Amino acid sequence: MATERNYGEISEAIRSAISETPKKSKQILLKTLLKHYGFKTRQKHYLDAMHDSLVSSGVIMNPDIRTVGRDDWVRLSVSDPNIPVGDFSAASAVMGGEAQTTDPWLTGIAEKQFASEKEVEIRFVIPLLECLGYTEDDRADGYPVEQVVGVRKARTEADFVLFDGRNRSKDSALLVVEAKNVGKNLSDHIQQARSYAMFLGTPYYIVTNADEVRVFLYRSPIESDIELYKASRRDLPATFSTLFNLISKPAIIEYKRRRATIV
Repeated sequence: MATERNYGEISEAIRSAISETPKKSKQILLKTLLKHYGFKTRQKHYLDAMHDSLVSSGVIMNPDIRTVGRDDWVRLSVSDPNIPVGDFSAASAVMGGEAQTTDPWLTGIAEKQFASEKEVEIRFVIPLLECLGYTEDDRADGYPVEQVVGVRKARTEADFVLFDGRNRSKDSALLVVEAKNVGKNLSDHIQQARSYAMFLGTPYYIVTNADEVRVFLYRSPIESDIELYKASRRDLPATFSTLFNLISKPAIIEYKRRRATIV
């Protein structure tokens, strides 16, 4: 069995191996990952140790290895800069953070019902964005996007684009949100949200139907994106601190700052 002192060495070796793959991403069975660390069984303290070590090495896990079965697949990915870029979950309630996990909207979200896409936008997406630290000044609803495909230009509309304040430039763009009606298959709409992120310059995009939230890191037109987070509405309160550390306003601003310093 691996000792606590060499968990880091194992995680760094895993990160290095993933970094050498063309897509900077690799699928692995949880039972195989356990073997890398010398664990024979799936126990909570083993999973916690692996998770914390991989996070410290900048390895992204989807889904969270603490939530899957021994025979389930996990996708491990890496990015530059490493994400998450910090722990923002202890921020004040005004900006989201740990205190927001007791917000009445968030704690009661599992029981809510949504009858239309518009209700998903107004009663699910907007409150969620507020929990993540975005203000009305940051949010552009129904934002026009001009896309160029070959020699043709198409004008479309993103449901929500989040900026750092009122500045609507690419330098200020943070996040695209594509909302769909309850029951819609989100996989059918990922490419749409990705194209908005590409043309608007946002590093992250979300697709949601209120029953499920999926978050992606956009990297470039020729690289595969990384799915960072996938959770049901029921699991949203329990996993909110993870979501906050990925796509809250302060987290994305810090990610962009670090990315800009990489030559």
